[in-house]
Amino acid sequence: MLSETQIQSDRLREEGYAFLPVWRRLSLQLFLLTAAMLLIVLLGELFQPSLDAQLERIVTLASVSLPVILWLYLSVMPEYRVARPRRRLIGVAVVSALAASAIGLPLLEDFYRVGEWLPLQSVFARILGYMLTAGAIDAGLKFLVLRYMIYPRSLRVRSDAFAYAFASAVGYSAFLNIALVLQFELTMGAAAIYLLANLTIQLASSMFIALGIVESYFSDAYPLVLPINVLIAAMSTGLITALVGGFMSGSLGTAGNTDRPLFAFAMLVASLVVAMGVVYFLYSNAERREREAFASQWQSDGI
Repeated sequence: MLSETQIQSDRLREEGYAFLPVWRRLSLQLFLLTAAMLLIVLLGELFQPSLDAQLERIVTLASVSLPVILWLYLSVMPEYRVARPRRRLIGVAVVSALAASAIGLPLLEDFYRVGEWLPLQSVFARILGYMLTAGAIDAGLKFLVLRYMIYPRSLRVRSDAFAYAFASAVGYSAFLNIALVLQFELTMGAAAIYLLANLTIQLASSMFIALGIVESYFSDAYPLVLPINVLIAAMSTGLITALVGGFMSGSLGTAGNTDRPLFAFAMLVASLVVAMGVVYFLYSNAERREREAFASQWQSDGI
């Protein structure tokens, strides 16, 4: 029978192989997506008066599918070329989209009706309001999906949680994006901003949820670590959602027009960088501590 040290060594070795591809794929997808959305925004700003409405609609519909296409090509397909793939990626994305469809969006639009009263409030009221409504709903639903679909059987290494969290964010935001372009006649520049905003919001909250799951499962952290991370996920949703409308008009005190989309784009890119940077730092720090603890244990066993 393998010793505890040998089992931990095998897991850390596997995590070392799995760690870089997940973050590389995630970074590449975000880079390509933001570059594509920036191009759409710039084209919309430069050629808006002369653009055909039908062409704008086609570009908008194509941009909705871009995050899903990139995710399938760069995250899902490579999994089938390794010996032990993450088999529930598509399932997590689909269930997350269904959760947004059946619970998330109906609660926001039909029960809370946030679009009727919250955009008119002050920036601080919007942050708190979106945190308690959209943030709580989105984070709660994605946590339930990840908790009951991947925990603990599908968690072999830490990076598994982040791969599944990204799948959940893609699925959840995909439905919100489809509902957005079907409900509103947006210019392609405005649509690109809101599509990127939905993915940024869902991705930031999903990554914090994944971080809480990782710390709870692999590091045996304090029991409050997981609920605190879910709370931070809800806060990130409230903050980004509240600010993106203000940046769209160049003023945090107003919302509702799309006069200055480049301000919103810059804010979203900054939000992505900050959120992913914080999560990556905490993740790598936890991995470093475990490796140091394992090295100390291995030396003790050797002695």
